[in-house]
Amino acid sequence: MKKSFVVIGLGRFGASVARSLNNLNCDILAMDRSEDCVKDIAKDIEHCIIADSTKIETLKDIGVASINHAVVAIGNNLEASILTTMNLKTLGVKNITVRSDFINYKEMFYKLGATDVIIPEEASAVSLANQIASDSILDYYSVDSKYAIVKIAVGEKFEARTLIDLDLRNKFDVNIVGIIHNNEFYIPRGTDNLEPKDVVVLVGTKPKIRKVESFINQEAK
Repeated sequence: MKKSFVVIGLGRFGASVARSLNNLNCDILAMDRSEDCVKDIAKDIEHCIIADSTKIETLKDIGVASINHAVVAIGNNLEASILTTMNLKTLGVKNITVRSDFINYKEMFYKLGATDVIIPEEASAVSLANQIASDSILDYYSVDSKYAIVKIAVGEKFEARTLIDLDLRNKFDVNIVGIIHNNEFYIPRGTDNLEPKDVVVLVGTKPKIRKVESFINQEAK
């Protein structure tokens, strides 16, 4: 059974989330108070409405209570984000992701009922800082305060070894979810090699991933 989502607020961020979910074949309801925003996204998403999410009766009438996950992407209107989050919580929506433009309001949204709070600028800054601080980190996605998904480039001088021999899982408590070899991604087995110029995709805690990066770089020297 497909998950159902409502995306509230169709600015650049919200529209991007809605289109991405739609591309993943999810059931999407996109809504905004702005007629222009709704018209713009209606080209890509079938179910779009012009509505005010700060009014709980409006949300109730369109059946938001039965939706699996709500994304509050209003961003530039703190009062509207607060009221919308409270309304969704009151209606019993179990999963509520809220976009906040300010880190100072993160805890407030959690207390209002959000299950996740996204700070777009913060996430982008963290990703950028990690990439430019290392020559081998190609991409960095912070899952939460502890975990990250990272693409690490393997140096040309790295000595090819099987994943069993490298034993990164036991040494560093990270999971290898993929290897990109000759520009092709695959999910590796323990007997597969990690080779020079490969890109390894890891999931783990941020400090452990840093240790893996140092280990791979050291191995390449």
